[in-house]
Amino acid sequence: MFNLNITSFFFLKSGAYSDLTIACGSDTYKVHKVIICGRADFFARTLNFGGKESESGVVDLPEDEPTIVKLLIQYLYEGEYEPLLPDGEASLAPSSTKARTQTSRPKHDLDGLPYNYSFPHTCHGLDGDCEFPRVCPHHTCNGNGNFTPIRHYASPGHRGSQKRKANCGYACQSFNCEECNPPSHPLPSLNGNADQLLHAKMYEIADKYDVVGLKDLVIEKFRRACHHFWNTDEFSVAAHHVFSTTPDHDKGLRDIVSAAISAHMSLIKKPEVKVLLAEFNGLALGILEEKVKENGW
Repeated sequence: MFNLNITSFFFLKSGAYSDLTIACGSDTYKVHKVIICGRADFFARTLNFGGKESESGVVDLPEDEPTIVKLLIQYLYEGEYEPLLPDGEASLAPSSTKARTQTSRPKHDLDGLPYNYSFPHTCHGLDGDCEFPRVCPHHTCNGNGNFTPIRHYASPGHRGSQKRKANCGYACQSFNCEECNPPSHPLPSLNGNADQLLHAKMYEIADKYDVVGLKDLVIEKFRRACHHFWNTDEFSVAAHHVFSTTPDHDKGLRDIVSAAISAHMSLIKKPEVKVLLAEFNGLALGILEEKVKENGW
């Protein structure tokens, strides 16, 4: 059985049976309407309109960067673009171990009071206490720093078990219970380079040409890039591109930028990040919203 991506790649490289040309700068691509129009609605609309493009069989993209158009064509034919995701890692979904842990959590203690499982947890209260003290079966917040024996339901209908719960004296700061919320595996980078600006430009062209599935792939790659390369000069350049080329309601890459800064607040000391915060109100709001989620405010 043939591999569709390999077959498409052959037709792109050979130009065999091409019925359309896409031009950008000095680059030209002999492409196929059945592939291009099926995966990017812009081209279907352009050719159906009956203008010069449909008559000449040439679609010129003079306003776009040739490098980005080349990657766009690659995606249209192969469903991927350089740098490629590692094999078998096309998703950042939680690991099966973490998923199993979360589904087996007891919801209440023996008194019927719920655990909130909000991680990371920081104590907040009007009187120096904690608004949500029952974090999980392994940790509760109260005014002493000792260990207290407690009982909790291991599962619905279970008689419960003796555990020891750590108390914090209302001093939790970003507490995480690794038994209830095991850490995710680190996200591997794609090729050792930041490439954040490249991904931001791919997101922009995906929106411009209404490309099926490309935005989701870019989000995956941009998240990995920001996870590994948040402390590089390119991060702020890419962040500026994200916020200047996407509308406020398009949160795909914006939320990743906000989350990266929220997780590494030292970035706010950088002059270039201060400029971003002053220029884009949505960025400051996004960081605040991330902190609200993190601290359970």
